[in-house]
Amino acid sequence: MDWSDLPSELVITIAGNLTEFTDHLRFRSVCSHWRSSFQSHSLSLPRQLPWLALPSTSSPHFYSFSEDRVYSSPPAVVANNTNVLGSASGWFISVRGRDRHITFSLINPFTGVSIGLPSPDPYSSLFYAAADTLVWDRSDSAVVAACSTRLGVFHCRLGETAWVLIESQHYHMASSITFYEGRFYILQDDTCETVVLDGETLQQITVIDAPHLDSPVEAHLFVSSGELLLLMKSTWMYLFPDSDSQFYKVRRANLNDELVEWIEVNDIGDRALFVDNLHCFSVEVGDHSLLRRNCIYSAQSKTSGGPRNSSRTYSISIFDLKNNNGERLGCALNKFCAASLRGVVSPPSWILPSLS
Repeated sequence: MDWSDLPSELVITIAGNLTEFTDHLRFRSVCSHWRSSFQSHSLSLPRQLPWLALPSTSSPHFYSFSEDRVYSSPPAVVANNTNVLGSASGWFISVRGRDRHITFSLINPFTGVSIGLPSPDPYSSLFYAAADTLVWDRSDSAVVAACSTRLGVFHCRLGETAWVLIESQHYHMASSITFYEGRFYILQDDTCETVVLDGETLQQITVIDAPHLDSPVEAHLFVSSGELLLLMKSTWMYLFPDSDSQFYKVRRANLNDELVEWIEVNDIGDRALFVDNLHCFSVEVGDHSLLRRNCIYSAQSKTSGGPRNSSRTYSISIFDLKNNNGERLGCALNKFCAASLRGVVSPPSWILPSLS
């Protein structure tokens, strides 16, 4: 009997005994019968830890946090010379090309699904959103994106042929975009106001006032368990880029309150935050022995070497909010070194893997 001849009930039984996400990926790749059997039944996949996309000269590599392993053979859906920017939804936006030939795609590297997105208008600010400046998130029907260094926020409904500028007097430069329970939350870089859009109509619902900030910071906005959280990186981090001591603060606001009020906190409960250059999301620690509660996992990269032969190394630092100290995480990622394109700055990007 061939593997493809196994009854669907037996195939589902096999899949139900798999505990690792990568085992599910290998299971799906055996044959079309196994893949369709997997998709046609509701399987309770184990809760996943984030993966990290590692840009390099040819195509991204991936680091699995739970396996402590770097995968050097990226999925086929990720084309060569592609920069990918992840999200908590399990999807990437891929950015390819340069000059006047920029293309965007929405891809899930774990399922092989790719959805073409319109190329940005060369005369719009979105056109200048390179791999180190594009902030974005998606709903089931639309993508909202912006260049973090230029004015303007844009949306594209899946299947449409053009990006549309979202007009609002509150839009300046968006430094963070996140989608949560039917709404997009867009953080403005210069004012730290949060513009809230309806996920279906993409119309503005409200504007949440900015918290009081003592000094200029880099901030990331995200939503977790009905709370709006603002992760702030002190400018001191840029004066000491090689230090393991990170400088983070968190402000929290309850979205259910009639008057949204920002409060600084040093305990976010049984959660861990994962942050890179462009976005942040939270993960419930639960019984994950690899994670520390109330900590921030920050991904960094460093380029070294000459202009013709440069390389990039990656690392993860952990910052404890309660104790206010940080350390470099010892892991297999520290031994990985990738060739780096001259003049291209592509940050590592966290993603929560998904098969949906």
